[in-house]
Amino acid sequence: MLKQECSINKYFVQGDEAIAEGAIAAGCRYFAGYPITPASEISETIARRFPEVGGVAIQLEDELASIHSVGGASVAGMKAMTVSSGPGISLKLEGLGWGIKNELPYVVVDVQRAGPSNGVATRVGQGDLYTVKYGSAGGNNSIIAISPMNVQEAFDLTIECFNLSEIFRTPVFLLTDETVGHTRELLVIPDARELKIVPRRKPTAPPSEFLMYPLNTPGTIDYPYPNIGEGYGICVSPYTHTAKGYATTSEKDQDKMATHLVRKVTDHLDRLTRVQEEMLDDADYGIIAYGCEARPAMEAMKKARAEGIKVGFLRPIIIWPFPDEPIYRMACKVKKILVPELNRDGQLSREVQRAAKGQAEVYHLGSGGVETHQPAHVYDELMRIIKGK
Repeated sequence: MLKQECSINKYFVQGDEAIAEGAIAAGCRYFAGYPITPASEISETIARRFPEVGGVAIQLEDELASIHSVGGASVAGMKAMTVSSGPGISLKLEGLGWGIKNELPYVVVDVQRAGPSNGVATRVGQGDLYTVKYGSAGGNNSIIAISPMNVQEAFDLTIECFNLSEIFRTPVFLLTDETVGHTRELLVIPDARELKIVPRRKPTAPPSEFLMYPLNTPGTIDYPYPNIGEGYGICVSPYTHTAKGYATTSEKDQDKMATHLVRKVTDHLDRLTRVQEEMLDDADYGIIAYGCEARPAMEAMKKARAEGIKVGFLRPIIIWPFPDEPIYRMACKVKKILVPELNRDGQLSREVQRAAKGQAEVYHLGSGGVETHQPAHVYDELMRIIKGK
């Protein structure tokens, strides 16, 4: 068990440890991974804790084997998870496409580090925003990704990842970063009876009548998933399939499958839009940040407010699908938006600019990573753009 502090259910832990505990609380009992910094503490915690809860934790020969193993466990009816960081996520992407196409519920954790390639293995970055969205070959899908900003959220949002994976029958990303993963602070684990846990939904129709994939009703969610061995003849090949799961080369079937994989996310944005908004009602200027960059951004906002400058803040919590509507509403209120992030290619700021639709000027405050922006740096850049320098 975790070391308790102060009283029952309160712990002083790293974000990576909180992710492992969140997975256990969500009912995850299968883990497959390959060591990589800064995600290894998740694997280590799970390897220590799973024997206590009847779980199976395996270190496989590489990243591709681990994500396929997790997919296989999911088909067998287990809640499953794999973890990695940027270089390892790149290696997992082929398996991710197989999981998306076959609508396999499982969780992938990406603890971002400075890149590209191996980059600075032990230090923070935010360069994987587009990797998790567009990295899998072939397109024709919509990704769900959630990003925590602190240790408590690392626990809470890991559970949410598992819940959404079951509801939407798809792999879901927890997109975190080295700073959140290695920050050590208070974690409160609620009583298990207080947690909302979504179980695997099983079919009620007999195998002869059950369609494995709801391609005739694109956008369907909360759809049952039978286990291998229950007589339903599950087909999970990497090829385009019919509603029964049989491989096909039909243009009509290909379009039906692609349409469903996209619409089962895009038709339900009301359930997949989640942001944190602070002091936007009267704001003249705004800051948008996610993950570890959210804290310095909020401190900069508070300093500006203390000086009488009306600054508001928005943080995407579910970052894919991107929260276009809240950002557009923000852009309609403010004059300028600053986007601090730990990459130089402007991944988040590009999405903010697209969602703002020209209603506000968008400014990128970039960094190659290694260190988060300090609140003073964010504040100084905010003052610079406010003054038009």
